[in-house]
Amino acid sequence: MIRRWEKTDNKRIAEMERECFLDPWDLNMLDGCFKADNFFGLVEESNGEIIGYCGSVFDLWEAEILLVAVSPDHRRRGIARNLLSAVIDKYKKAGKEAVFLEVRRSNIAAQALYYELGFKQVGEREKYYQNTEDALVLKKSL
Repeated sequence: MIRRWEKTDNKRIAEMERECFLDPWDLNMLDGCFKADNFFGLVEESNGEIIGYCGSVFDLWEAEILLVAVSPDHRRRGIARNLLSAVIDKYKKAGKEAVFLEVRRSNIAAQALYYELGFKQVGEREKYYQNTEDALVLKKSL
């Protein structure tokens, strides 16, 4: 079941961040998202437990995916695709022109998903992740 990401979900999402990433967002960073009126996120639940999430911010014309992850035990089931598609669809319906995101150069699996969803590389950020690994900047025109 996909539903809106609520601030009360942040404790579980912080746990998942630690499970999934070398440079996880902590609880304070996640709570900070809810201080902005331009944050939008979705979570996917299974049996009452959050197993995936996608968080984003938007402005008048564009949106940026900030966070997307799926619990290691639930990967390769289309969860990330479903979450991303739902977020992208929301922005398309809202009249946004494009969605951006960054992805690690080494994360080939995520890149494949993003390219399948219609993202294209538009740039790079050197040493973006923990000042060691480059990020590819991807854009999907809506």
